[in-house]
Amino acid sequence: MTAVKNRSAASDLAASHVSGVEGTRSGPIGSVPQGDGFTMGTGSHAAAGAMMGDEGDYLQACRRVLAAGVLARDRAEVLAIDPKRWPRAAAHLRERIAAPGATSSPDAELEMLDFGHELQVGLAETLERLIGKDIRLAEVLLRLQADCARVRFVFEETAMRLQDDPNRFAHAESHGRLLQRLSDAKVGLRAGRWEEARATIAAFRAEVEDHARTMDSRAGRRTAGNS
Repeated sequence: MTAVKNRSAASDLAASHVSGVEGTRSGPIGSVPQGDGFTMGTGSHAAAGAMMGDEGDYLQACRRVLAAGVLARDRAEVLAIDPKRWPRAAAHLRERIAAPGATSSPDAELEMLDFGHELQVGLAETLERLIGKDIRLAEVLLRLQADCARVRFVFEETAMRLQDDPNRFAHAESHGRLLQRLSDAKVGLRAGRWEEARATIAAFRAEVEDHARTMDSRAGRRTAGNS
């Protein structure tokens, strides 16, 4: 009964996040309710690995569905833009985003998500270079960054909830603040306030690095210890 109840809770949470992610096409990046979250880093894999049997398989299935939906569109949109428009210092990042699709893998977006913290920081650094110079590419990358964050947030938050992790609420609040940074950056970008948008992305980058170093690392150690 407990496993069934937990899977039902995971299904409800995942469904709410799918709706929120899809809604970003017409709404602001921060339109997902604050406090729902998922981690950038190794914590999500550790949490899934610590869960055995049906629950672990179910979480991975939810993650695959989310990635194959909105992230597939985001990734295709990014790769459709001429690679020459990317800053030279960020060329390797585009290659990493493109590489999983070289074999036409159905899990290309999952592989991209596995870059985790590195992807989030790399996208933020690239955005800082693009703002005020190539708005089209900046907008596409910001959308990819926000949706990647949400998909990762969904997975880890669900895993923490299934494990009844006492730190899940503080973790979710941190996720909400990160998503709000991306929402604020999108507002600044659309309004042509380049310096404001660039400063917001720089703040996001610093905060996501701190989040990975503190909250995500603790979550990874905790789940590994429970496995």
